[in-house]
Amino acid sequence: MDIEDCWNRIGVWARVGERCPELERVIHCYNCDVYSRASRSILEQDFPAEYQQEWTEVYAREERVRQPGGYSSVVIFRLGEEWFALASRLIGEVARMKPIHRLPHVDSSIVKGLVNIRGELKICVSLGEVLGLEKVSLTRVGEHVVFDRIIIAHHDDGQFVFPVSEVHGIHHYQDENLGGVPVTVSKATATYTLGVLNWEDRCVACLDHELLFYSLNKKLQ
Repeated sequence: MDIEDCWNRIGVWARVGERCPELERVIHCYNCDVYSRASRSILEQDFPAEYQQEWTEVYAREERVRQPGGYSSVVIFRLGEEWFALASRLIGEVARMKPIHRLPHVDSSIVKGLVNIRGELKICVSLGEVLGLEKVSLTRVGEHVVFDRIIIAHHDDGQFVFPVSEVHGIHHYQDENLGGVPVTVSKATATYTLGVLNWEDRCVACLDHELLFYSLNKKLQ
């Protein structure tokens, strides 16, 4: 999909050259009608059939097939006070904290807004909302919410971008060490949890990515 990304050439993200005269009126690109229309077109488009995935060496490792006595590979991250894990083969990139730009006229608790990843606008979603987590205090820069890290995950033909509080990295575990879901886990979180890992004296919920991303797709439609 071709989008006229004037915000990168003459807008607030332009490094050199002339500046857009509209900035004197709107102050920031996300207050501009052009930026707003572009964001709406991104929200309304279908997921592309093919897209380029930028895998780093550490995240390009293929997850081993689960079998008795086998091993699995996950990326462990934190949302608020809770720790979670997703299959490492799904993680395309972990980016530094990014401002999340609100979307005007979008009333959705799942869609947090847009983030600029190397000049490309990506829809940012809230895993915490899907998992039923309590609201946590957020870091703010001006009117923007800033998280410690942003994870870009790929599944089937979809791409999911979501902020997290912290990323530990890759962890390998024996499949037989994946325990059951405790009754103390909230109903919403338990729904999307395959099992629980004991890691560094913490309980890490291993997420069912098939169900999680299916649910996200349905909620974004």
